[in-house]
Amino acid sequence: MTLLKPCLLAFMCPGDGGETTALYRGRAERAPKDSPVIKFYGSLDTATTYAFKAASLLPRPQARAMRLVGFALMELGFYLATGDAGHYGLALEYYKRALKLAYAISGPPPRSWVACSSPECSAVDEARVWIRWAERRAVSLGEGDSAKLLNQLSNLAFEIMLTLPPHRVQL
Repeated sequence: MTLLKPCLLAFMCPGDGGETTALYRGRAERAPKDSPVIKFYGSLDTATTYAFKAASLLPRPQARAMRLVGFALMELGFYLATGDAGHYGLALEYYKRALKLAYAISGPPPRSWVACSSPECSAVDEARVWIRWAERRAVSLGEGDSAKLLNQLSNLAFEIMLTLPPHRVQL
């Protein structure tokens, strides 16, 4: 049996000194772990994880919509890593498919503030918050198209939250 990262055995892995290598727009670059690019990738990775976590807790068709949000986030990350516009196109396609699902199950708008009162709704809300955080990081990098897509995805997550009555609480 072998480890994928045998450096763990020697307690000396790349990145232990506070730097890492990031693939950004098709170029591998060494960067400090607190650089804007690394922070953006971290927030995007977290948003993706929470989107898939929410999908695993939701009923259909909300689960499918959140899974598509997760795939859109993954493709956006591939686009930013490689610079290949095909990945951005796929991210948009996943977004549009999720939007269709959310629209088909949407109800009337809430009459007041919405707060989650279930694990399912809270999971979607966590994903929404992390998507919004990734959007802010994209803005700091000057990634306008990515920021716009992330804004739309976080708004879509909110719409999916609204399809979860009785998990909707109006205060």
